[in-house]
Amino acid sequence: MSFHPATLLFAWGVLVALLQPLPATALAWIAAVVLPLAVAFARRRMLALLRRTRWLFLSIILLFALATPGQRLPGVVGDLGITLDGLLLAAEHGLRLLLLLASLAALHERLGTPGMMAGLHWLLAPIAKWRTLRERIVVRLMLVLDSVENAPAATWREWLNRDLEGQDRLVLAVGSLRCSDWLALASLGVLIYLQAGAQV
Repeated sequence: MSFHPATLLFAWGVLVALLQPLPATALAWIAAVVLPLAVAFARRRMLALLRRTRWLFLSIILLFALATPGQRLPGVVGDLGITLDGLLLAAEHGLRLLLLLASLAALHERLGTPGMMAGLHWLLAPIAKWRTLRERIVVRLMLVLDSVENAPAATWREWLNRDLEGQDRLVLAVGSLRCSDWLALASLGVLIYLQAGAQV
């Protein structure tokens, strides 16, 4: 059964929401399933995404390791203000971010950039009447993804000084949702509603 890109993109958004309250043990079990699949189906894309977000991972680790109160570790590490609780929180949030990026890379590999943009275009339907905001969001994101994937590696200064070149016209095949898509979207909506009710 093949779903519309909007359904798969919405399912990824639901995954993002459901991962947030999970404890580290549950995240570890999910990672044992998701990470091998992501490596098998989207290894190159996932590694490139992780390489671009390495400073974000480092920031998360330092933030939680140094700013979380708790029992200090012995030795030099403890003298730096690093606590055991901080390291555990850093590992938990780092694993959560890793799962999100790995699943996003797998989804991007499955849909491709045109599919991702088609799904986003459909999901942004509520703002369709607000001038051309939906089209501008989709086109700009498509150009960014295309530039990031196909342009040679560059430093941030080169990125700022480079003139971006793109196509004069972009064609987006949006397609329509089928009954299976509507059923999946309704099921995901119910799942989110139940999850939100359980947290209240």
